[in-house]
Formats: sequence, C-alpha cells, structure tokens
Amino acid sequence: MQLLKKVNVLIAFLACGAGFYHFFIENLDFSSSSILACLALMFLLFGIEKMIENERDRKPGYAYLAVALFMLIGLIKEWISFI
Repeated sequence: MQLLKKVNVLIAFLACGAGFYHFFIENLDFSSSSILACLALMFLLFGIEKMIENERDRKPGYAYLAVALFMLIGLIKEWISFI
C-alpha cells in the first residue's frame, strides 16, 4: 500500500514537472498517445489506491477506474487505426 502511494506521488510530481517545463522552459514534443498513456496509468493507479484505501466508500475508486478505461479504449482505437 505504501509503495503504491509513493508511486502515485512520483507520477504526479513528474506530470507537474513536465507541464511546468513544457509551458515555461521549452516545448516538449510528446504525441497525444504518449500523454494519454501516462494519464491512463496515473488514473488507473489512483483508482486502485482508492479502492484499497476506502473499504466503505469505493465510488471515487470506481470513477478513477472508469476514466482510465475510457482513456485505454482511446489508446486502443488509435493503435488499431495505426496498424
């Protein structure tokens, strides 16, 4: 549980750092699929953490998992059109 929380904090700091670097220092050349993959991973891990953390109220965890699922569907759709 502690490892998942540390990984989530690390991903959040990396995303904030990348956003700061992109907007204030130099333009980052990321494709939309790479950004979508990072966000899907972040929401998936947040959802798993919320599901484990809250035994009684799991609604936020389900919401995070649903968002991650929609992002992954978008990635799969883009990947299939690429092939």
